[in-house]
Amino acid sequence: MNDERRALLAHDLKTPLAAIIGYAELLRTRDDDEIRREAPVQIAEAARRLSAAIDHLVGSLDAESIPELEPPPPLRTRPLPTGVRKQIVVVDDDALVRSLLRATLSPDEFDVAEAADGRAALKLTEATRASLVVLDWHMPGRSGADVLAELKTSFPALPVLVITADKDPRLRKLAERLGADAFLRKPFSPLQLLEVVEGLLSEGALDQGA
Repeated sequence: MNDERRALLAHDLKTPLAAIIGYAELLRTRDDDEIRREAPVQIAEAARRLSAAIDHLVGSLDAESIPELEPPPPLRTRPLPTGVRKQIVVVDDDALVRSLLRATLSPDEFDVAEAADGRAALKLTEATRASLVVLDWHMPGRSGADVLAELKTSFPALPVLVITADKDPRLRKLAERLGADAFLRKPFSPLQLLEVVEGLLSEGALDQGA
């Protein structure tokens, strides 16, 4: 299996898994009507996609080649952050991930604008005077690497959090060389993502990026 195929397979498996884990965690830590209404719908859709991807994967493997899975880490709970609302641009070609990111970034704390591709991301970042960009790495057309490089050229002090389902260990270093301020792999914990976002938006993080 070549690297491109591996990356696509990781995307097909980990994207719906990220939504299932993320919305389940939000149900445990948030008690509002929007999450209770949206989470079951998104979890069911993500489960359907994950089931189809697993069926495809299992059908292409010999039984002896299927790896044993590690148990997931325990979920943590803590209060949601408080503070001044910040403008965040989330960039991902998958609507399920964008939905999870929007649900994670509470409207009480953040104004979230969504972009499905790199070109829209660059326009939104400038139009909204974004405080932070959450950027998917693998996208059709302009890749996350291209968008990251252009963002850092045009807005050198702007914090950028890169997210990806690709397990290639070299990606973190590549993203950091291009200017990424943080890096998370899918599936990620919404609470972990919030902690990273809070850190990047803190005064110290912004001063460091200036």
